[in-house]
Amino acid sequence: MNDIKLIIHSSVLEAYEEYYFLMHPKARKKPIDNPWHPSINQWMIMKRPMMNALKQKWKDFMVWFIKYSGYDNLNISECEMTFTAYFKTKVRRDADNCVPKFILDGLVDSGFIIDDDSRHLKSLTLKCAYDSVNPRTEILINNIKF
Repeated sequence: MNDIKLIIHSSVLEAYEEYYFLMHPKARKKPIDNPWHPSINQWMIMKRPMMNALKQKWKDFMVWFIKYSGYDNLNISECEMTFTAYFKTKVRRDADNCVPKFILDGLVDSGFIIDDDSRHLKSLTLKCAYDSVNPRTEILINNIKF
């Protein structure tokens, strides 16, 4: 296996919402609003309980997504990752604000990667792009070792 490409887009979020509302019948609010990770500018100013709840929602989503994609318990021991967030609008964004902290935590919890420390995740590249028709996050995993 050379490269793996994971794509989080609206139809994936719709499938997750269906699963989520089956598991949480009293819930009314969508668990994940957009197919890209929240900006660090949003979640760093939240009160700790709200930030933890957001982090848990993303971790739960990523565990589901990895299983849904057929990659659970892959236990990648070493890799490089490139995250490209395609936003709906052309608003200028700082790539460093798109740090995918919660996504990486979910990849670890799902068993996709062993850990997101520097021994296992050798490099992390962040990119921002624009696609008004198909906003999404693409995660390219390469130089994979098991």
